[in-house]
Amino acid sequence: MEIVALLVALVALAVGALALRRADVVERRARRWAPGQQEAATQGAERPAPAGTPPAGVSPAEMAALRKRVDELSEATTEAASAAASAGAAGGFSRVSVVRYDAFEDLGGRLSFSAAVLDDRGKGFVLTAIHGRSETRSYLKQVPPPDDGTQRELSPEESMAITQAMKGKRS
Repeated sequence: MEIVALLVALVALAVGALALRRADVVERRARRWAPGQQEAATQGAERPAPAGTPPAGVSPAEMAALRKRVDELSEATTEAASAAASAGAAGGFSRVSVVRYDAFEDLGGRLSFSAAVLDDRGKGFVLTAIHGRSETRSYLKQVPPPDDGTQRELSPEESMAITQAMKGKRS
């Protein structure tokens, strides 16, 4: 039963991580359409484009497709969270914590994260996604680490997520 709960939680976290990544891309595109950003982008032009107008080269069909994809990702994330909550109610993982941070000095927005998903005994896993300019890398580590030394040490952020999950209330 624990394996099923672990798999459900892993799928939920993977969907959530993908949704966060996609939301980041959509957010960056949306910033270009914000009224203040649009005026700065069209400096020197005769008239700035109205707020909400897509930048040159983005068709209304592409805009509609992006909006539809964001809605689909949001729905999938909600379903995955519901499935994970159901698995937790069945005696699985009940302690979750997420620590967001900037993995690199030249990037802002705290887009990297470590998420600890544990049961009441402190067993589970930590999922870490390190966001860079051109890629995002994901790491999964067992908690507590295996005794055979096959796993790298926990990062400070991963340790913080575990500590917060164990101190927090049951979800």
